[in-house]
Amino acid sequence: MPRIEQDPNIEVIPNFDSEVFKAVFQPLVTEDKTLEDIIADTKKAWEEEHQRKVEQWEQQEELDRMERAEREKKKPKLKAFVPHKVVATITAPRAPQYAINKLRNLDIPEMYYFTQEGCEEARLQDRTTSSSAMTLTQGEDGLMLTLAVAHKPSAKVIPDHLLSYRQMMIAKTGLLAAMSNELVWPRAVITALASLFLEMDNHSLRREVHGEEALVIYMVEVRREWHEQLKSADENVQPFNISVVNEERIQRIYRDILNTKQAAVIARSVTRFP
Repeated sequence: MPRIEQDPNIEVIPNFDSEVFKAVFQPLVTEDKTLEDIIADTKKAWEEEHQRKVEQWEQQEELDRMERAEREKKKPKLKAFVPHKVVATITAPRAPQYAINKLRNLDIPEMYYFTQEGCEEARLQDRTTSSSAMTLTQGEDGLMLTLAVAHKPSAKVIPDHLLSYRQMMIAKTGLLAAMSNELVWPRAVITALASLFLEMDNHSLRREVHGEEALVIYMVEVRREWHEQLKSADENVQPFNISVVNEERIQRIYRDILNTKQAAVIARSVTRFP
């Protein structure tokens, strides 16, 4: 239907009883249709058409309101600044956009992206011309142009199990902060993961040789398994509580590490003294 440009509610019915209209209608009078009949039919036709236009106008206004609301939601917004809040003394480390995008999709990025090295790489990447390259990606409203670096993993990434304990604990701070900023992650999930890191930080194995290495491997394994269960579409899968530490598993990992180290020492000794 053609768009109505003027509100029909302000329209007023013409005075079809006036002498001007009677003169127009007079040639239409017949034995079966009096002048009064013609005037009555004209009034009825006008009112029906007017009502149709009013209903169309209301539908049109409702659609306009919905479109305005949708545009308002998509329109970039700026927060109001706090007048007396001073700029931070240092720049907070920022993880690469690639890692943030994985979190938004409820995936788990490598912890490397939240280490000092990973954040420094992201900072340097932001300053290079290559970071302006664009690529087509699928968004909610169809294909859209986004920065290519936001979808490209780092060539320098270190697998989680090869990170040092110190790197892991530095990275967990950035990871938990990033998860908190992305509303897709339930608060209970973030709290449970934070509890795991706290348990590891207070574990007695930290005082033992190769103990921290065992704790890193434990964290990597259980976080991967936990995430797989959290995202599982199988209704029979019931995710465990990652904050509850399995001490037996930690000790098994620790023994495996010690046995491997011992075997390596023996192998070197045999090679040196045949």
